[in-house]
Amino acid sequence: MKYTWGFIVAVTLAMAGCSGIVVKQDYDPASNFGVLTTYNWATETQEEAGDPRIDNPLRNERIRSAVERVLQEKGFAKTTDGSPAFQIRYQCSLRRKIESSGTSGSIAFGTGSRGRYGGIGLGTGSNVSQYDEETLTIDFVGDVQETLFWRGIGSQRFTEYSDPAKSTRSINLLVEKILAQFPPK
Repeated sequence: MKYTWGFIVAVTLAMAGCSGIVVKQDYDPASNFGVLTTYNWATETQEEAGDPRIDNPLRNERIRSAVERVLQEKGFAKTTDGSPAFQIRYQCSLRRKIESSGTSGSIAFGTGSRGRYGGIGLGTGSNVSQYDEETLTIDFVGDVQETLFWRGIGSQRFTEYSDPAKSTRSINLLVEKILAQFPPK
C-alpha cells in the first residue's frame, strides 16, 4: 500500500496532538543556566498531597528515576557530596475537571413541493463528564538559599493503571515533556 507524504504528515500530527499533555515553564531570566552542572534532591520524597493515588512511594520512585534519566541525558550529574549547583523538588496534585461536548449550530435551506424552507439548529452540549487532571510541578532551586530559578509544569488526564509498565510510561512521557523546556532557550 502506497501512502502520500500529506497523509503521513497528517497522521503524525494527529498522533502528536493526542498526548494530552500541556506544559508550561517559568524562570528567572537573570539566572545563568550555563553554569549548572550538578544537582541533588531537596527532599527524599514529595510533599504529601492527601490523596493516596499520588502519595505513593512507587510513583515517587518513578518520577525521580524519570527526572534523573532526562537530566543525565542532558549532561547534568547527580551529586551526593559537596554542594550541587541546584536542588530539585516536585509536587503532584489532582484536580477534578468537568468536560462538556460543547455547543454546536447549523443552518439548513432547501426547497420542496410547497416552496422554500429553512431552519436553524443549536446543540447545547448535553454530554457532560468529570475526570481527574494530574499536575506535576518540578522546581529547580538554588542550593544555598533555595531560591526558585526554574519551574516546569505539566498537566494531563489522570489514569490509574493496573500495569506498572503503563504507569512508568505515562510518568516518563510527562517528565520528558516538562524537562524538554529546560534549560530555557
